Amino acid sequence: MSSPEFLKLAAVTNTQPYLDDQLPVSVTDDRAASRNPLRIIELVCAALVAFLLVVTISFLMLRPTLKEIRAEARSEWAGFIRSVAERNSLIPGLIESYKGFESGHSRFLERLMQARSISIRSTDPDRIVASVDEINGLLEEIGKLAQSKPGLAQYPPFATQWKKVEKINHRMSRQRAQYNAIAGSYNRFLNVFPQNLLAVAFGFVPLNVYPVNGNASDSF
Repeated sequence: MSSPEFLKLAAVTNTQPYLDDQLPVSVTDDRAASRNPLRIIELVCAALVAFLLVVTISFLMLRPTLKEIRAEARSEWAGFIRSVAERNSLIPGLIESYKGFESGHSRFLERLMQARSISIRSTDPDRIVASVDEINGLLEEIGKLAQSKPGLAQYPPFATQWKKVEKINHRMSRQRAQYNAIAGSYNRFLNVFPQNLLAVAFGFVPLNVYPVNGNASDSF
């Protein structure tokens, strides 16, 4: 091989690595691109763990308060139910004393006894409250009759029973209002975010609130 041809071949061979080095390939960029999704996943997982930690700490701090308020609500409700039972025991005597003063209003008095019977037999709070509201309305009618008939209000058997019923009515009104206030406060605590995310899981469920029916009153 002549010298000029050898030199030409050598020149071509020597330039090949140089050309290869100029190719647009970056190993560092490929690694950075592969790390970006992993970094995003790590940040999301860290944020989720931090959120769960905040939720757990918030709930643990609120839990004693929830237990205390729920216990108060249950105590008020139990007192209300005892008062309902006490009033139910007076209704037959009230009806008999009314009948002793005058006959009539048999259907009205039958409705009162039926509502009393439902209140005694039922264990469902909604049905108990519905029967209580009905009894309240019927007793309110009796109170209006007593006001329109002075002789009835002064009739000793009726007056004695009516005073007892009225006393319990006022007590029931107070107990029901206190229960509603406590239950409402308890429910508001349950709705606070983010504690509400764990409340149900630990057995803290909203309490029913029983506002007084617009057509009936616990105290007359």
